[in-house]
Amino acid sequence: MPTVGAMTPLVRRTTTTSLVLVLSAGGVLLPAVELPLPEASAVTPELDEVRLTGIDPAARRDPTALRAAQGHDEAHADAHAETKADAGAGTEGGTRSDAAEAVPGRLAALSRRTETLEFLVAGVTWDAGTDEEVTEVALRVREDDGWGAWQSVGVEEVGADGAGVPGGRAGTEPFLSAGADAVQARVRTVSGRTPSGLRVDVVDPGATAADANAGAAAQPAGSANAATGDEIRPALVSRSSWGADESLGEVWPEVSGRLDAMYVHHTAGTNSYSRSQSAAIVRGIYAYHTRSRDWPDIGYQFLVDRYGTVFVGRREAATDNPIGAQAGGFNTGTIGISAMGSFDSASPTSSLLRSLERVLAWKAYRYHMPVTGTVRLPNGGSTGSGTRSDPGDVVRVPRILGHRTTNWTACPGTRLAERLPAIRRAVNAMKRAALDRYGTVRYTTGTVTARAAEGNQYPVQWPARTRFRWAAEPGAVRYQVLERYAGYRSPMPNERYWRRIITVSGTSANLYAAEGLSVQYGVRAVDRNGRLGPISHLVRTTRPVSFASMASTTGTWALVRNDAYFRDRAWSTVHADSRLVVSDVERVTQVRVMTATAPGRGRVAVYVGATRVGVLDTDRPSAAQRVLTVRLPRTMSGRVTLRTLDDARVRVSGVAFVRW
Repeated sequence: MPTVGAMTPLVRRTTTTSLVLVLSAGGVLLPAVELPLPEASAVTPELDEVRLTGIDPAARRDPTALRAAQGHDEAHADAHAETKADAGAGTEGGTRSDAAEAVPGRLAALSRRTETLEFLVAGVTWDAGTDEEVTEVALRVREDDGWGAWQSVGVEEVGADGAGVPGGRAGTEPFLSAGADAVQARVRTVSGRTPSGLRVDVVDPGATAADANAGAAAQPAGSANAATGDEIRPALVSRSSWGADESLGEVWPEVSGRLDAMYVHHTAGTNSYSRSQSAAIVRGIYAYHTRSRDWPDIGYQFLVDRYGTVFVGRREAATDNPIGAQAGGFNTGTIGISAMGSFDSASPTSSLLRSLERVLAWKAYRYHMPVTGTVRLPNGGSTGSGTRSDPGDVVRVPRILGHRTTNWTACPGTRLAERLPAIRRAVNAMKRAALDRYGTVRYTTGTVTARAAEGNQYPVQWPARTRFRWAAEPGAVRYQVLERYAGYRSPMPNERYWRRIITVSGTSANLYAAEGLSVQYGVRAVDRNGRLGPISHLVRTTRPVSFASMASTTGTWALVRNDAYFRDRAWSTVHADSRLVVSDVERVTQVRVMTATAPGRGRVAVYVGATRVGVLDTDRPSAAQRVLTVRLPRTMSGRVTLRTLDDARVRVSGVAFVRW
């Protein structure tokens, strides 16, 4: 199979080029002719894998098998910091021949040098549920000039923090090649045992005639003359222009409510890819993230190659702030720009740096983000991401930072990390120039005004699905509805996170929420150019908990069914001291109970933990289904108990915990 880089460069049909012919006989200059350029199309990648089941004896006898890997000299975790590897030592031709004692952990897997399909992107993955802690992953590959040195590949997070999205497989960052056809892998763990499902994944992203001209097909740089935020946007290669096969992934619904910081990344592997290989490499990273890691989309919002071409990574990153997987524990409220290459010993090109600065300046200007100074970021927790702080901690970091600042990795490499102060200065100057020329960015539509919620919608949404409404906003052609939610046992997400639900053309939406959730709905206008307005509050409400969540601890409650009851059933008792318990309720301000009332019915005391916070009296003059409320003296957490006080009938068909 020929390498992608060896293909004859072709050009796209999305732009045109001029051809001037000179007739050699008479020296006649013919007019310029506009030739169509090849059109970009989705490309389906091909993947291969090498299973790693332990240490291959023949491979271990190779005297170069344990030579230290280039790059990523940071220890995996604080517990191993005292044994971290010496940066750059022991590479092929280096001074250290055996790194067994220099890297944390014990050798768990070493493969043979194995031929594969020809690939541009590789990575190592394993089952996310394994108990083994991976401390080092290194690869070496065979390209046209033979076998290269071992290169360390950083471990990335399993999934997005704070977004409730399935994590997929654990694994490393993508490793780039200019065209390899064989691979060898080495993995260390704390225990020396092999993680379950361990394998090397390699990706042949395929090639198209349009790859050679991905940069020429980039959407033009911003040219607006009003402060909409895109005036200084750099030229972007859209997903369709780099050949994304959208069937591989899906729209990632979680977005950041604001932009607090921006991460600079790099990949592992080669810096020697050709200009015509860049689009294919992006496709390879996309396939690795979606098919090998089982993520819904590519992890980075943007990627920049060594020629300065900027590729849109995650869907809608050019118009919104979808939460990515750029820094485990800190994905919410941030974005990541990945520099395509390895910069532990090699310096980034000036073209890459200029484009990186342009992306950072554009986003900082668009979202009113300060460039200088620091910001406090909460660690949202993320399995397998090696954060330097504990989940729940708040760390103070620069607004533009490298991945290594918050996570145990050398990314974005020593040579790129040392450029960050100069990058911040350049980005700040570009943002200030945009403010001087265009002014502060303004939304093209205003804040949407919510209509008042009805009695069965707020503060408890009793129906599973109900319609919420808002007023029409001038300039809007449609509206995007969002939510953030948490179960009654979990703290509510903060305002740095939203999840898109639906986009509608009218001024209402029929919204569903599962039992036991507390939900905040938001809405924002979308203008005819697809620009998004500010997110405005629609309603904050709570669904009643499920019947399965209400435990009868005394055995004196019976579950009865009747069409007249809420959800057609109720817990019923005629005994005093009968108790219904909902455990581990988090930060509640009100307890609301749907109950049947009638003359002669009993009273119910409500407790949070050991504290009695109120009494509900179901003895009423007429029979009805009513909602009775206990307002707590303060926000409280713990076990909520409904305890009957009388030998009289009590029927409870719904319990909800208001959290605002």
